[in-house]
Amino acid sequence: MTGLDALLDEAGLRPGSATCAAILGVLVGIATLVGSVLAGVVLSEPAGTGWFALLAWSVVVTQVVAAVLLITGGVRLAVGGGRGALITGAALELWVCAGYLFHALAVVAPDAGEPPSTAAVFVGVPVVVAAAAATALILALRPMTGEYLLFSRRVPS
Repeated sequence: MTGLDALLDEAGLRPGSATCAAILGVLVGIATLVGSVLAGVVLSEPAGTGWFALLAWSVVVTQVVAAVLLITGGVRLAVGGGRGALITGAALELWVCAGYLFHALAVVAPDAGEPPSTAAVFVGVPVVVAAAAATALILALRPMTGEYLLFSRRVPS
């Protein structure tokens, strides 16, 4: 076991990469659910043209699905049940973050009426969330995590 894999697992039962991926997945999922509630509150007011409202609600629904997959996948990975939900949730989360980043750069940043700090927040939040989701994805795809999942499925509880 490498230093990273032994980081959070002193008992030798689960590699640190699996533990970190699971924790990050759950944390990003919870933060995404909070963001979904905030986005839903904002969208509950009239949101401009019909296509824009449809697009915005589709992003929020995708965000909720990604959050549920991240939380479920993080828990499943932590107990050795698999990593498919976490990988799918992280990939969806990266697409959602790309959408928010595009919106921030195309709509919020060029708006002369918005203070620069607002644009910085609208750019910074998706970048940080995407970095956390990408880290969880990379850690979940490590070979040691795969070996842990193979071993945990073979050993009867």
